[in-house]
Amino acid sequence: MKFLNQNYQKEPWQIAAARYCINNAERGFTKKGLEEYIRPSYSLNERHIEQFYDEEIYKPVGREHTRSFVKTEEGGLWIPPLDLVSKITDHDELQEVRKNAKNAFWLSIVAIIISSITLVVTI
Repeated sequence: MKFLNQNYQKEPWQIAAARYCINNAERGFTKKGLEEYIRPSYSLNERHIEQFYDEEIYKPVGREHTRSFVKTEEGGLWIPPLDLVSKITDHDELQEVRKNAKNAFWLSIVAIIISSITLVVTI
């Protein structure tokens, strides 16, 4: 049973990579830095990270030119594509919805138990 071995708290590597890129946007980062961040937590082929970097960072879909990068004193300023930010936001919102759904499930179980006890006591 493969699903028993999975860690459901760990987010997909693409989300972790996107978080790294957005968190380091002002300092600047390289493909090597991204790879060093992802490798310890996820077992991936080098091509996966290279493809992510090319598609999401260097030349995202819908953008005519490569990413905007301005050299600053602290490193570099890079404005992440809105698509990348949306992926993280959507993932975080989905996690919150799942958590709220679990809480609602348990509250409904408690409500059923209380109503059953109330019914038995009144009879």
